[in-house]
Amino acid sequence: MDGTLYFKGKPCPGAIEVVNYLRQEKYQLRFLTNTTAKTPKMLHAQMRELGFDIYEDEIFNATYACLLYLRSQSEASCHFMVDDAVKAFFKEIPIDDDAPDFVVVGDYGEGFDFHALNHAFRLLMDGAELIALQKSLYWFSPEGIFLDCGAFVTLLEAAAGKTATIMGKPSETFFKTVLDNLQLAPRDTIVVGDDITTDIVGAERMKMRSILVRTGKFKPNHLENPVAKPTWVLDSVSELMQLF
Repeated sequence: MDGTLYFKGKPCPGAIEVVNYLRQEKYQLRFLTNTTAKTPKMLHAQMRELGFDIYEDEIFNATYACLLYLRSQSEASCHFMVDDAVKAFFKEIPIDDDAPDFVVVGDYGEGFDFHALNHAFRLLMDGAELIALQKSLYWFSPEGIFLDCGAFVTLLEAAAGKTATIMGKPSETFFKTVLDNLQLAPRDTIVVGDDITTDIVGAERMKMRSILVRTGKFKPNHLENPVAKPTWVLDSVSELMQLF
């Protein structure tokens, strides 16, 4: 979504028209994002405000994937490092800030101070496992570039000697959740995204075709020694109307 359909708070040129075109042509659409500072409901309201004709149940973000995962962990307790609005999304999950089974890290903004990070580090050293809603290192906003939660997840992994379970892209679990929802095989789906390290890597792992767009996080050097090879490379999502 971010960087592919909209960027720095504004729709990418032609993106709204592309979504309308693909829907008119009867393609099934799902909108995947590693944004974890908002719930699917909040993301839906944002996309509608930007002018996109999409439905809430078409949106999949790492927060939702994490909720599904935690539901599968019998009576697991968590210490959450997430925004208050997102924390409320996990209201059915027991909270334990002293001896949890999991430390869950998402978009936490200025909450990532020394005290919060050191507390999470101690919980991990005492036996808690680490869950990362996503592991992107930075993101763009109208105000500029910001560190993302992946930078702090990497810090905690290194300090505590843990490997985080990742809920969002490029996690195979995340993409499988979407494929199950679509009831389609990987060969019948195409992933479109701007981030080769999450969108295209995830697609390749799941043996899906992919389209890398030269917007958002895309940089030309990403194609010099790619960590994954997209099936197609387009200047922007607007070119989908010529491809399909």
